Amino acid sequence: ASGGLVTALNGVRKSMEFYWLGWVGEEIPVGERAALRQELMEEHACIPVFLPNEVAQLYYSGFCNNVLWPLFHYELLPSFRPGVEKKFDRSLWKAYKKANDLFADAIGSLCEPDDLIWVHDFHLMLVPQILRERNIENPIGWFLHVPFPSSDIYRILPVRSEILMGVLSADLIGFHTYDYARHFLSSCSRVLGLETSIKGVNMRTKRHFCTIGVFPIGIEPEHFDSILKRESTQQRIL
Repeated sequence: ASGGLVTALNGVRKSMEFYWLGWVGEEIPVGERAALRQELMEEHACIPVFLPNEVAQLYYSGFCNNVLWPLFHYELLPSFRPGVEKKFDRSLWKAYKKANDLFADAIGSLCEPDDLIWVHDFHLMLVPQILRERNIENPIGWFLHVPFPSSDIYRILPVRSEILMGVLSADLIGFHTYDYARHFLSSCSRVLGLETSIKGVNMRTKRHFCTIGVFPIGIEPEHFDSILKRESTQQRIL
């Protein structure tokens, strides 16, 4: 779907060659998957990730959009199911882990030794750790396209430690602003008791240093300028 993440990365295709891995948005019958995968690879350099409907609903609409997104934007109440006892819904967390596993499967199926793996956003915060557990040693970057909340807010999440450990297996973690990076470092220190600095997080037990960076995302002016010059756009303006 067209959104902030897709728009932000449109210009990258002009400067590097890569495969885009993503969920296709609906459940595809097993017998049709091979043909769809081949078509998407050849025509769009995309690799489909197939999620069962029951997993997709709990993962995307449930954990991602009703737990992580509100929490990261300082909206706390939607983290719980309305109208029922206010407790954490473990079925959403289970689906989130399953979906991250399936994304890691897709990455592992085509990853070559010289590839750089770039994971995006709060939907896939466990993928870096899963890949490391599968002995994939490629450089991994992870970028968060939304805010990261203060450690006091983040600590509300019952699976706060698991989420942090998931992304800390990456070599480089990127945020939009210094404040978001600072909040993340504070959470690593307060929740996990790890040694942090402005440069990153030191995980001594795993002999791993995770670098933290601030990379503000802008727009690609040429893309919007070209749309403005289209005849269809000019006709609409008139």
